[in-house]
Amino acid sequence: MKVILENYNFDVTDLGKDVPPRQVIAAVKETGAKLVGLSALMTTTVASMRETIELLRRECPGVKVIVGGAVLTEGLAAYAGADRYAKDAMETVRHADSL
Repeated sequence: MKVILENYNFDVTDLGKDVPPRQVIAAVKETGAKLVGLSALMTTTVASMRETIELLRRECPGVKVIVGGAVLTEGLAAYAGADRYAKDAMETVRHADSL
């Protein structure tokens, strides 16, 4: 995902996997990011995704969130509180352009 977004002239900070919500917040504050992308490969991570998004809403108002990943659906994205759900890389690029 990082390479694709960079090819479309987005600056990307990749925090890796299993990132605690507070680390995401710290990175947003440090970089001034206006958009955060989160991915889930297992349904068990959706609760953490939701926690991260709730914390972003409180501490970084105005930051938009796109979610995707193998197990996510529109419904799970809505449950997590995301601004957009992307089913694939190109949809992520389109959403990022629109936000």
